[in-house]
Amino acid sequence: MAENDYAIVCTGLQKKFGAFTAVESLDIKVKKGEIFGFLGPNGAGKTTSIGMLTTLVTPTSGTAKIANYDLAGEGALVRSKVAVIPQEFALFKALTAMENFWYIGTLYGMKKEEITKRAEELLKVVNLYDKKDVISGGFSGGMKQRLSVAVGLLHEPEILFMDEPTTGLDPQSRIAIRELTKKLNQEHGMTIVYTTHDMEEADKICHRIVIMDHGNVIAQGTSDELKKKYGKGRVVELELDGFGEGRYDKKLLEELKKLADARDISVVEGRIELHINANDGQIVSKITKFLENKKASILEFKISEPSLEEVFLNLTKKDLRD
Repeated sequence: MAENDYAIVCTGLQKKFGAFTAVESLDIKVKKGEIFGFLGPNGAGKTTSIGMLTTLVTPTSGTAKIANYDLAGEGALVRSKVAVIPQEFALFKALTAMENFWYIGTLYGMKKEEITKRAEELLKVVNLYDKKDVISGGFSGGMKQRLSVAVGLLHEPEILFMDEPTTGLDPQSRIAIRELTKKLNQEHGMTIVYTTHDMEEADKICHRIVIMDHGNVIAQGTSDELKKKYGKGRVVELELDGFGEGRYDKKLLEELKKLADARDISVVEGRIELHINANDGQIVSKITKFLENKKASILEFKISEPSLEEVFLNLTKKDLRD
């Protein structure tokens, strides 16, 4: 792809705070019109990275182009092309939804008539048009977040940065924000950079994902690519009646591993686990028939697919972060 096909291109972007390195080297390319996910544990460098890409934090070194503008020398132009939706409601609670638009619009030098027309369009997009004259401080968490998104789009940015926008919301509001995110991307062509701690959320809406840890990018790709490369593959779990009592242990495991073409087989708390790579649609019938021939009684049979959460934990480990 040509350089102008990317909304964001950054190479070796680094940020140090004194002796502490928050981001060692950020090397990413975000395609125009995609939803690009940022994942990482606390302290991984996500917030600092987003801060640099939106000109809120000055990089120590490295280069970046945002919407084809140079981050170092064209900061004002970069800011004109991006919008940031923070985790918590950052508008004016004492103002109505429309008044929030009027206030922010004047900061961009827009005329009131222009602001009103654009605001009404955006309020319809986020399903808040009937609340345009209601004081925003009384809105629910989900409504406030949708209003934040709408106001952020007032100056028609090319790139929308959404920083954990569903944190603390109820399930219905989380779904609404996810649907709004997809709508903005699919129907309006918006490039979206999306940070989240919700693996399922990232799996569902992000086209590509970068995983950061300790200030470095440790993996990036589509969800499927990450699962294939860093996941454990499909896992078949079996619980057999009488297993472990010497009836058909070691030989059975060897034969099962060969039958399923498994790369690994283990016994965890009396349950057999087979890690298989191939997407064999006949694996259930093969194993079932094999065990029937062995006179083995199946108590439970479960197949689980590799998950993004599994990938995340494999890469960043399970230790708690502050």
